[in-house]
Amino acid sequence: MAMTLDLSGLVCPVPLVRSRKAMENMEPGDVLEIIVDSEDSRVNILMAAKELSLEIKRATRDAEGRWHIIVRKG
Repeated sequence: MAMTLDLSGLVCPVPLVRSRKAMENMEPGDVLEIIVDSEDSRVNILMAAKELSLEIKRATRDAEGRWHIIVRKG
């Protein structure tokens, strides 16, 4: 299942807490897109994804400066 979690405008640690909870609840094959606008959030979310052994498909920045992080549970 593909899901999107838009956490733009939220200040750490809220984006990390919410995204980590969503990542922990993923089933094998699920894809999650996390959108944040803070560099700190991007770094923390990528570290959390690695800790949870999720595949990081992409982490790109859009024209508005938001990060789109896509992870998949194998």
